[in-house]
Amino acid sequence: MNFKKHLMSYKCIIASFILICLLGSCKKDYLTGGSLHQEVTPLNNIDYLKSNSFKLFDTAVIVIEKLGLTAQVNSAKTFFAFTDYSVLNMINLRLQQKQQVNPLATYTLDSLISNINEDSVRQYILNETVELKTAPELVPATYTSAGNTTMGVLKQLQTNATYLERTQAPTYLLFYVKVRGALDQPGVTPPVNQNDITVQCQTTGIKTSNGATTMHVLVNPHTFVRF
Repeated sequence: MNFKKHLMSYKCIIASFILICLLGSCKKDYLTGGSLHQEVTPLNNIDYLKSNSFKLFDTAVIVIEKLGLTAQVNSAKTFFAFTDYSVLNMINLRLQQKQQVNPLATYTLDSLISNINEDSVRQYILNETVELKTAPELVPATYTSAGNTTMGVLKQLQTNATYLERTQAPTYLLFYVKVRGALDQPGVTPPVNQNDITVQCQTTGIKTSNGATTMHVLVNPHTFVRF
């Protein structure tokens, strides 16, 4: 499968991000994959992802549809959407692993879909509404995902000069956490290979289906399934 048809250049996203910065005073506009959107949309989750002008979710939607999870994603109280880049990151990881054994090995999107199950997507689905404004700051609030995995959500205050120069109001970003073993506690070193994996959201608070469901979008460097 030709992923160039599904993945947009980072240059487009960066250029669009600069445009958003210039339009930062529009508080009701949100950033999603480089484009502006309104907070509330009548579209369901899948149709909203399909409508992205930069085609940032085409491959992600294929994965969801191939696994027969369209209805579950659409009805999710909260869905943490992964982008095409995240899917490609996983494919490249699996390809590298295979080519360490056989340099001529291949690994495609079809290979990935045949190697994963429904819970690979369900771990991005929560049965509760999760929002930036109510998320805790220091220790993540934990949830059991639809894939029966323990996931956490927290927000973090941004103190980088980039944020301080743009606004005097405090800026928080939302993070989705894959809990491995016990939930990590501040100041406590977790056991080897049991540190939680934290993934930033590049977009938060998209109210789909006229506000009945909530969607957040994870950053492009996230690796689908693997975290």
